[in-house]
Amino acid sequence: MIVKYLKQQLRQHRLRRAGVVDIATPEQISISGWSLWPEHIRADSIVYSFGVGDNIGWDLEMIRRFGARVHAFDPTPASIAWVARQRLPRQFVFHDFGISDFDGVLDFYPPRRQGSTHYSQERRSGPFDRSQPVPGRVRRLATIMQKLGHRRIDVLKIDVEGAEFEAIPDWIASGIEFDQLLIEIHYQFHSRSFRMGLELVQRLKDYGMQCVHASQRGFEFTFLRRGLDKMRRQASVQRRAA
Repeated sequence: MIVKYLKQQLRQHRLRRAGVVDIATPEQISISGWSLWPEHIRADSIVYSFGVGDNIGWDLEMIRRFGARVHAFDPTPASIAWVARQRLPRQFVFHDFGISDFDGVLDFYPPRRQGSTHYSQERRSGPFDRSQPVPGRVRRLATIMQKLGHRRIDVLKIDVEGAEFEAIPDWIASGIEFDQLLIEIHYQFHSRSFRMGLELVQRLKDYGMQCVHASQRGFEFTFLRRGLDKMRRQASVQRRAA
């Protein structure tokens, strides 16, 4: 427990030193451990959630609190089977494919912990692991949005065990607009690094996003499109004045 705490403190120190969080908005709320700015979320908001696993607490709370339809995505057989066993509200729309920078099939390696649904495109159990990957369908975000008829996204949550490093540059290159991004950045993986995590953060900032929250663990981040909070407040004032 002490070692875990010290690691978290070290990550927080490194993030502060790197100036990752630009500004903290006091209006944020926590939903299933994810920090969210709720001001602009309505029943007709476009909400995407990548990386279901066996935990849809965030998705269900978004439905309960805002009445929003949540499009949830996961390509791994364990997650697909788990979702099929659940009794879910109609606003929860599940898609049995994941996110990447291409349309096709990707190999996903099983998790180290027995019973976990956290499959990853990275083999995390070391060079002597003989577990076999399972294939899963993946799509570019631009392809997914075109299929669903969406031109922009209000809230995008992504926890995809390292695939964010390939997916996000593709979003940016495609010019996709999203107002709010909730993301876990897996810079602790063997094939990644803290520097690579910072580079991904900077790419988002260069794309017009600002970081408004970093979790205590130092892996989860919330980004808002720059100026979004001011625009929403002005719109709210105008509606009250009318």
